[in-house]
Amino acid sequence: MIAAERKDAVLRELRLRGTVGVAEFARRLGVAPVTLRRDLRDLEADGRLARVHGGAKALHPGPPTDRDQRTVTRLAASFGIGPRPAADAAPVATIGMVAPTASYYYRGVIDGAKDAARLAGVRLVLAISEYDEDEELRIFQRMVALGLDGILITPSKQRPEERPLRRALDGSPVPVTVVERWWDLPTRGQVVDSVRSDHRHGAAIAADHLLDLGHERLAVWTFENPHVTEVRDGFAQAVERRGGRVVVPEFTVGHPDWSPADPSATVRRYLDEVLDAGATAVLVHPDQLALQVAQAALARGLDIPGDVSIVAYDDEVASLGELPLTAVAPPKHALGFAAIDACLRAVAHRSPVAATIPARFPAQRVRLLPELVVRASTGPAPTREVPA
Repeated sequence: MIAAERKDAVLRELRLRGTVGVAEFARRLGVAPVTLRRDLRDLEADGRLARVHGGAKALHPGPPTDRDQRTVTRLAASFGIGPRPAADAAPVATIGMVAPTASYYYRGVIDGAKDAARLAGVRLVLAISEYDEDEELRIFQRMVALGLDGILITPSKQRPEERPLRRALDGSPVPVTVVERWWDLPTRGQVVDSVRSDHRHGAAIAADHLLDLGHERLAVWTFENPHVTEVRDGFAQAVERRGGRVVVPEFTVGHPDWSPADPSATVRRYLDEVLDAGATAVLVHPDQLALQVAQAALARGLDIPGDVSIVAYDDEVASLGELPLTAVAPPKHALGFAAIDACLRAVAHRSPVAATIPARFPAQRVRLLPELVVRASTGPAPTREVPA
């Protein structure tokens, strides 16, 4: 192995583990300890690491910013994760995270995982799958091969059934926590932990809010996504339980006239059908689509919420519209935080220190409840003649 390859291996190990021991790592590389010490000296001179007795450690970035520190501290206390004992302490574990995207909804989830990892002294290794099933399987297999202590993963599909990824997760040699996906699957080998938002609850609290305001006919509109069934069913069941009626327009995804090339026309036609059917309120998922529905209603001269109430789902941009939208807010930051916590519990019970513990930590199915943020887009139901 040439010097450049050895140094790359050292830096990769530092990214994953935070420290390198000369004796152990020299054996893994098949080189003499004196050779590895020379490489460490060169890397230190280049400002790539800091040498310590018996090896080297990663250079830690400066202290984290004070962004929403009160929220982070409160969540840390909730999940029993304390601050790191020292800034230069080696990571207690290295956790991989496979997310479908680093933007929109999952930006908050990743931020929560980062905050929990920082407070727990964990090194977090992030990879993005772009909702590609083959890519997420390759990433997962690579993380296992790298020797990570545990892995968080958000599969592109809500229910993987017999797909290769499910088989890989079921047979994983390291603890796995599935994030923001329904994973209450029949046991086959080990039980995979899961941490997710309860989107049925989120849709139900939106329905209850609108019903409390006197709305009797309501609609729900959501584009196809992994949470569509939970949102639709949760909303419909809550409305029907209290004697309301869910209006289902014919014009939606799959209709012959549906044209993704002209989204504005699509939104306008959907809104027309909802109002013609006598609906006075609508839940729209995600909230970019809710903003478009609100824009179309205002352009028609409708009053929000006087003529129609609108609730968005996700609360990513709902507050930024011309009229701030009432929104269901899944606990995205807390979700990432709780996922790190769940994974660390499983990792701790597989460590050598836990060899004397009589039983493994129980498998976990964690559900976090979304909250409703009430803004200007919802109000009492208007008095209107309802179609038969």
